[in-house]
Amino acid sequence: MYTKPEFAAPSSTDIAQVIAEAPFATLVTHGPDGLVATHLIMLFEPDRGPNGTLVSHLALANPHAALVAEGRETLAIFSGPHGYISSSWYPAEPVRDSAPTWNYAAVHCRGRPVPLDDRGTARHLLTLVERMEQGRPERWRMRELGPGGMERRLPHILGFDLPIERLDAKFKMGQDERLRDTRGAITALEASDPPLAAMMARHNAGRETD
Repeated sequence: MYTKPEFAAPSSTDIAQVIAEAPFATLVTHGPDGLVATHLIMLFEPDRGPNGTLVSHLALANPHAALVAEGRETLAIFSGPHGYISSSWYPAEPVRDSAPTWNYAAVHCRGRPVPLDDRGTARHLLTLVERMEQGRPERWRMRELGPGGMERRLPHILGFDLPIERLDAKFKMGQDERLRDTRGAITALEASDPPLAAMMARHNAGRETD
């Protein structure tokens, strides 16, 4: 992923936050017939391995599952807050000569998947439901599938770990723009896109005045 030093993640916490808040990833694997992509929910376990481990599952009927089972090199792509940055938000004085752009956060995780057995897959599914249902007033629980509900589904699912061998992150948040312009964009976004505004403010904190 092309990036610039200004767009580096300040800490591993920033990367973990992007994955936790937007766990729906694009999984890409190169197979005999070319690239295959699947869109999946992936959970991040930062303490497993040097760069952490992703855990997910997909349908065995999906041709992608065979590539995952073979442990082929795979890329998981996560997208954080992103949006159009209009030059109309920049101060008109003394000059408004910067072009519009698109600010975004992205995380790329590369590795080779390791299939899980039925017990590991069931554990992953239980954890996934726990996290997704957390805080809901009438949360759903896996036991509501009824007797044998999990067991009937497991033969049709491939759970897998993706130990992260290489981790790339990019937080393009206006760090390379004039500070007065970036501040103008942050102010405009506070009403329309608070998550992007907050991330831009955080990644531009401490910059010197123009």
